[in-house]
Amino acid sequence: MIGLRPIEVADAAAHLAAQDRESVRRTAGPGIPNTVAEFERCAAEWAADGPRKTFAVVDVPSNALAGTLDVTLEPEFLAKRQADIRYGIHAPWRDNGVPGRTIVLACRYLARNDLADEAVLRIDRDNTSDIALAHQLGFHYHRSSIDSEGYLDWFIQAL
Repeated sequence: MIGLRPIEVADAAAHLAAQDRESVRRTAGPGIPNTVAEFERCAAEWAADGPRKTFAVVDVPSNALAGTLDVTLEPEFLAKRQADIRYGIHAPWRDNGVPGRTIVLACRYLARNDLADEAVLRIDRDNTSDIALAHQLGFHYHRSSIDSEGYLDWFIQAL
């Protein structure tokens, strides 16, 4: 069973220890100063009730960090009342439904707090497992884009 809680700076060490080649490829890369600074920024966003919420995805029985989840409200590339969902699950938890459960919990958070009407997943077109997961969870293909993050397929779901 997994749960979500606001990210803490103290989570940076567990996050760094759990990074593998796949997670490093999908992020800005490894690095203690960058990671700690990013976790400090994320914790400050929570404290300021900013538009980006970074959650720790935790394995409830062990309280181990299973990954991270970013929910960004109305970023400049989305319409009003849309939220961008991004997640990174550490290797030991990538199976057993944890990525899907993470997305479901993000959507529930958005709906329960009336923060958005639609959730958006922007997925690297080569990431076939995440695209399949988006379809499995009821997200619908919306469009594709090419930007600084590369070629992304966009999937949308009403909340």
